[in-house]
Amino acid sequence: SGWGGRWAARSRDVPLFPGVPPSGCDDLIGAVFELGRTLCRLQLSDEELALFTAAVLLSPDRPWLTESKKVQKLQDKVYVALQHEIQKKHSAEDKLSKMVSKLPLMKTICNLHLDKLEFFRLLHPETAMNFPPLYKEVFNSELQYSDPRES
Repeated sequence: SGWGGRWAARSRDVPLFPGVPPSGCDDLIGAVFELGRTLCRLQLSDEELALFTAAVLLSPDRPWLTESKKVQKLQDKVYVALQHEIQKKHSAEDKLSKMVSKLPLMKTICNLHLDKLEFFRLLHPETAMNFPPLYKEVFNSELQYSDPRES
């Protein structure tokens, strides 16, 4: 089962937020570890991983973007740099296509994460209000951290 299986077995009883019961995120955690395993098999260099991460983060299809064409152009430049880096390292020619083939899974994981986060926020609004600032900033455009009792 490898490292992921050992981690999952050890962490199953460790609460993410002390005092809050487990939220049933086994499917999310399993999907994240499976993605991690498949990306590890690609043996990405630090440069390839950094460029791929940048390309993923520069997603022009986010609904709140006002300049999606500019984001698309920037993402295209990052993909060109990534392709150049792969060629420079004489990696397998299909490496980029294998990386890009993971994007639908990554989007599915992101949506699953947002669903779990919204469910958690509704069940435990006090804890959600205390999420770390960076976490709230990253996900604030998709979730509102208001107290549902105020509505």
